[in-house]
Amino acid sequence: MPAKFSKKLSASCDSVGEVDLDEPSESTPLPKEKKGAKNATPAKRPAEKRVKKDVNEEAASDKKPKRAKKAKEGPYTSFKEQGSIPEPQMQRRVEDLPEGKCALNVLSWNVGSLRAFLKSRIADLQEAVKQGAPHVLGIIEHKLQDGTADTENALEELSKALPDYRVACVNYSKVKKGYSGTLVMLHKDAPEPISLAAEDLPAAADEGRLVVCEFSSVFVVLCYVPNSGDGLKRLSDRVEKWDPQLRDRLHALLKKKSVVLMGDLNVAHQDKDIWNAEAPHVPKSAGLTAEERESFSKLLESGFKDGFAVHHPEAFGAFTYWSVRAGNRKTNRGLRLDYVLVSEEMTSGSESKDGPALWDAFHLPAVATGDHCPVGAVIAV
Repeated sequence: MPAKFSKKLSASCDSVGEVDLDEPSESTPLPKEKKGAKNATPAKRPAEKRVKKDVNEEAASDKKPKRAKKAKEGPYTSFKEQGSIPEPQMQRRVEDLPEGKCALNVLSWNVGSLRAFLKSRIADLQEAVKQGAPHVLGIIEHKLQDGTADTENALEELSKALPDYRVACVNYSKVKKGYSGTLVMLHKDAPEPISLAAEDLPAAADEGRLVVCEFSSVFVVLCYVPNSGDGLKRLSDRVEKWDPQLRDRLHALLKKKSVVLMGDLNVAHQDKDIWNAEAPHVPKSAGLTAEERESFSKLLESGFKDGFAVHHPEAFGAFTYWSVRAGNRKTNRGLRLDYVLVSEEMTSGSESKDGPALWDAFHLPAVATGDHCPVGAVIAV
C-alpha cells in the first residue's frame, strides 16, 4: 500500500476509536451520503429509533384516556346556577292539644349582642314574640357584663319592648367583656318555675352558657355551645370535654323528669343542614367538622330527639343561620345551628300520655335579616 494512503487510514482509525457512534455529537458529524445515492437505506441506528418511536406512539394511542373525576355533590348543588336555594314554607301545627293538656311555648334566639340588637331590631323581636308566643324566651349571646350601667339600661329597654315579660335569670360571662352570655325571660302567664339557675360546665367555666329552668313536669335548658373557633383551636375541648359534660348534665336532669334543650348548639348535623356541604373547606370549618357532627349524634343516641327533624323530616333549605358578611340571607345560603331537642319519651305519640310531649317545632326565618333566626317549640304539659 502506498505510504500516503497508509498514513491517512491510520489517522482515520485512531479518531473513530474515540467517538461513540450511538450518540452523535455536535463535534462529530454524521457521514455524508454518497453522490447518486438518493434512495440509499438510512443508517441502522436512526432506523431503530424510528421503530421505537412508532411503537411508543401506538402504545400511547392504545391507552384509554383518564376519566375526569366527578365533582362531589351536596343536597343543594343543583341550585347553584339559579343563585339561591328555595326556602320552605312550613305550616305550624294548629289543632287543639289533647284534653287535659296545656301548652308550654319555648323560643330561643341568638341575637349576637343585645345592646346592638335593641338599637335597630326591637320590631323584629316583638314580631318574633308575637309569632312564637313563648312562655319561656331565651336570649343567647347577649354579651352583657354584670353590674354595669350599660347592662341595667339594656335590660330595662328589653323589658319595655316586651312589657308582658320579666327578666327571670341572667348568666354573664366573667372570663372576658362583651362575650357569650344567656338570659331567660318569662311571660306573665307562664307557669311558675320551681327553680331558675345560671350554670356553667367545667370545660367553659364562667362563660355564661347555660340557664336551667325547672317546671313541675319538665326542665327547660337554654344553651349556648362554644364555637370551635378560627383554626379549630377549641375543637378538642369542645368534643372531648364540653360535649360529654353537657350530656352528663342533661342525663342527671333526665333522672328527675323530662328535658328540653334549646339554643345555639353550634353544629350542623346533617348534609342538608349545610348549604354547600360539598365544598372542600366545609369539613375544616367550626361547627361543620366530622368530629362535631359525630359528637352531636352521640347526644341524640343517648336519649334525645331533634324536635324540628321529628316534625319536618322532609324539610330542605330550612336553615337558622346565614352569614351577614357574605350577604347569604337573601339567597338562603345558610346553616342549621339552632335547635330544640327533647328527651325521646316526649316524642312518638306521647301526647296522650301523662308526661310532657313535643307538640310542634318551628323556625321563624321571616324575622331574621341575617345571622341567626329564632327557633321554638310547643310542649304539651
